[in-house]
Amino acid sequence: MTIDEVFAAIAAEVIAAEKKFPRWPDDEVHSAAIVCEEAGELIQAALDFYYCRCLSGERMRREAIQTGAMAVRFLLAHDADDQHTLTGSAQKEEQQ
Repeated sequence: MTIDEVFAAIAAEVIAAEKKFPRWPDDEVHSAAIVCEEAGELIQAALDFYYCRCLSGERMRREAIQTGAMAVRFLLAHDADDQHTLTGSAQKEEQQ
């Protein structure tokens, strides 16, 4: 795949994921967990490919694209330049 094909595949996956799952977590922890879950599926596909050479690499490619798409959704939802504000138990701990 070329870089243009990779970016096109990830963009198409972002659009499909937004249609299928329009809601995205508001907080960074749950958003990051989604990215990690997809990365976990990628490592599982790589392990399966490595230990069972009878499989094609297509599953790894699909999981890598999905991981990239969820990373893009994370980046779109959470601006790193935003001022971090504490909420819930973290805020209570800071006040003590």
